[in-house]
Amino acid sequence: MLLSKLRKPVDTYAPSAGILYRSLRDAVYRRSPQPTRYGFTLIGDALMVQEDYEWAPGNTFVELLDGRETVVDIGANVGLYSCLAASRGKHVMCFEPSPRNLKYLYQNLTDNGFCAVEVFPLGLAKQPGLSRLYGFGGIASFVRGWAQADEKRFTIVPVTSLDTMVADRLKGRKLLIKMDVEGFELDVLAGAERTLDLAPKPVWLVEILLAVDTIPGGRNPRFAEAFEVFWRHGYECNKLNATRDRVTAEDVHRWVVDGRVDDETRDFLFSAR
Repeated sequence: MLLSKLRKPVDTYAPSAGILYRSLRDAVYRRSPQPTRYGFTLIGDALMVQEDYEWAPGNTFVELLDGRETVVDIGANVGLYSCLAASRGKHVMCFEPSPRNLKYLYQNLTDNGFCAVEVFPLGLAKQPGLSRLYGFGGIASFVRGWAQADEKRFTIVPVTSLDTMVADRLKGRKLLIKMDVEGFELDVLAGAERTLDLAPKPVWLVEILLAVDTIPGGRNPRFAEAFEVFWRHGYECNKLNATRDRVTAEDVHRWVVDGRVDDETRDFLFSAR
C-alpha cells in the first residue's frame, strides 16, 4: 500500500527512479519462474503465483472452461488466464498491447509448452487504428491517468476491434471471454456488437471498477453503462463472489449512489438469459 501511494510522486518527480525500480523488480521475477496452484509456472508478477490471487475469478474461470471450445483473453497481461486455459487443452486467443507484458507472456507460454496459443500484440477498441497506452509497469491502460500513470509516458500501440478478430471467425463456437482492460471496457464493447450477439452467446468474465484509487478522480462515471450494454444484448449478470449473487439494474444504481459495490466485488459474470 505504501509503495502504491509513493508511485505517483516518484513517477512525477523522479521518473528514472521509478523505471529503475521496475526494471530491477522485473529482473528478479524473470530469473525465478514460480509454480502456480494450477500446475504451471509463471514469471513477471509475483502476486499472481500467490495461493489467494483472484481466487473467485480463477475458480470460476476453471469451472467455466468445461464445455467451452475457445477462450478469448482480452488484457492477457503476463498470461495467467491464457496459460490456465491452454493447460486445460482449450484453443486460446489472447490480446495484450503492453511490450513489457508481452515479453513475459511469450516466455510463460513457451516455458510451459503452450506454443499453440494465438497471441495478438495489440489492444482492442471500437475500431482499428493506433492509440496511446499509458504506464510503463505491469498495469497499463488506454485511459489517460489510470493508476496515477504519468501522462507524458506512453507507448503508441496498434488497436483493432473484437468484431474484426472474432465475430466472423468463431461463429457457432462456445466462447469464454475474459476481459480485464483497466477501465477501457466500454471502448472494447463498442467494437464487439456482433460478438455480443453470437449464437451461442459467449460467457464473459469482466472486471469493472467503480470507486478505487486506480481510476482517475477515484470514481468511474460510466460504471453503469457497461452493465447496460450486456443487458441490452440479452445477458444476465452475477457477481463473482462465493454465492454468485444476481446483479440487477437496481443494484447497480444503488452502488453508484453509495459509491461502493457490495462485498467490494469488481469481477462480474455475464451469460445468456
